[in-house]
Amino acid sequence: IRQFVDLCSMSNISVFLLSHKCFGYYIHGRSVHGHADTNMEEMNMNLKREAENLCSQRGLVPNTDGQTFEIAISNQMRQHYDRIHETLIRKNGPARLLSSSENTFEQSIKAYHMMNKFLGSFIDHVHKEMDYFIKDKLLLERILGMEFMEPMEKSIFYNDEGYSFSSVLYYGNEATLLIFDLLFFCVVDLACQNFILASFLTYLQQEIFRYIRNTVGQKNLVSKTLVDQRFLI
Repeated sequence: IRQFVDLCSMSNISVFLLSHKCFGYYIHGRSVHGHADTNMEEMNMNLKREAENLCSQRGLVPNTDGQTFEIAISNQMRQHYDRIHETLIRKNGPARLLSSSENTFEQSIKAYHMMNKFLGSFIDHVHKEMDYFIKDKLLLERILGMEFMEPMEKSIFYNDEGYSFSSVLYYGNEATLLIFDLLFFCVVDLACQNFILASFLTYLQQEIFRYIRNTVGQKNLVSKTLVDQRFLI
């Protein structure tokens, strides 16, 4: 997971994840070197400068290393986000409903840049009416896994050194999936009294869930990020 955060920094890409309407995660991947379009030699020099503390740190807050946050956004910020996203979806509708597919693509790109510009300006505190502040979670909040403060006027960014965003990834749910597989195996074995059949059905349901996750996940990425599906590995 840490390597993924490093990859975001090297690629100059920040990630904004919303697992719920007003709650999600933010990975600050803005490059301290200003750009990521470079050759191997310059990339190596940039890494060397970072190792020798000859440039600023990667954190969202100056002179810190904090790049990952749990975020609770205000309703106003969410409504603004939804308005732009609705425009993005509408522009990305079926080509037969619009003048031409080429025009549709251009409109989709404009909507994408609008969303990208809004999120970037939000992180840079440009929108004072939709500002945010950064804080640490209280000990009790960490223990209970919940937040006591409501983001009424300002959004809240909680420092997250545990990379909690992995909970929304298929990669971060191994324990849950393992428990589910064991329970599924036990139920089938008890019902059929055949551990070979239980093993086969457990493997089959694993493959079905993996296929659904890959298919739905790719469609979600394409619709939310406007990255062409052909570029997804």
